[in-house]
Amino acid sequence: MQEPCEIKEEEFYYQEFGYMPLPEREEKWQKLLSFVLDRADIVEFIIGDERSLPPSLEPFHSNLIKVFSTHWKYGSKRKRPVTYARFAISNELKDFLVSRRTIGRWGEEYPEDPLFYRGHELIMWVIGHEDMAFIRLSEDEAMEFIKEGFSLEKIRIPPPYPLSLKEQQ
Repeated sequence: MQEPCEIKEEEFYYQEFGYMPLPEREEKWQKLLSFVLDRADIVEFIIGDERSLPPSLEPFHSNLIKVFSTHWKYGSKRKRPVTYARFAISNELKDFLVSRRTIGRWGEEYPEDPLFYRGHELIMWVIGHEDMAFIRLSEDEAMEFIKEGFSLEKIRIPPPYPLSLKEQQ
């Protein structure tokens, strides 16, 4: 029998976009995304319950690192598994991400909720349908975003799934 997996809370900054008028939401999301894409080398997407890529991700098949399923999503254990697809970030994949003008506008049902990594370090994760992002920032980086009109709030929250899963992938 496998031991229960505990998720430890980590420190992130929380940014909600849903209250903003659409032009501001687009502008702020693009600034945050640009910041993250300059640092990230891996992106994961939730691709649903299937193990096949959604059509919008097929052009990036050569960037695919792994497809895996887990019962963890948004920091809690689920009854049904969730499937993630992990990709190495290329310029073409960056263009795809930037083409999604706001955090919650993906057009299709999947992919959704990107998670961005620098190596094994989670630097940002998104809950698109809630227009929310959780980003790991230094105090100085957070202050720069706040000066630009972001309403960041420092919080302690569990990451989307246990670190032990990331290390095993």
